[in-house]
Amino acid sequence: MKSKRDEWKRGVAFVRGINFYKNLRITKEEMLKLCRKVEDDNLRIIKIVKTDNIIFEKRNMHYATVGQRLEKILSEHFGKPVHVTTRSMRTIRSLR
Repeated sequence: MKSKRDEWKRGVAFVRGINFYKNLRITKEEMLKLCRKVEDDNLRIIKIVKTDNIIFEKRNMHYATVGQRLEKILSEHFGKPVHVTTRSMRTIRSLR
């Protein structure tokens, strides 16, 4: 029997500062390819919206862990700190 923790939950990661400055430019396709490097059995990237919003599904991990993984890969790519904030889709829906 699967536990509630094993269920896939969807969230969104908001990336700050991407495509605002000349040296932090990236295409949507490049962003998707880069973000897919953090995928594993408990995390999958669903799609990229306007290069700075990442829709993902996760299980067996906290939303903040997803953000940390994305921050690491993006900061390495750009050579500067990149900040990511994650939210559950449940939280996003409650903002209506």
